[in-house]
Amino acid sequence: MQPECIRPQLCFEGLGRRSVVGRFDGGRLTTDGGVLLLREVDRRFRVTERLA
Repeated sequence: MQPECIRPQLCFEGLGRRSVVGRFDGGRLTTDGGVLLLREVDRRFRVTERLA
């Protein structure tokens, strides 16, 4: 049995009535997925607020 190093999915803050989920199962890829991840990290840890 191989260890599971990453969670199977990440839930982000929704956009309006839509939910945003990041999955790591090799499905469809999008080039702007990194932007959503950066936005969520910034909202949780207030990175840009601390740099200002």
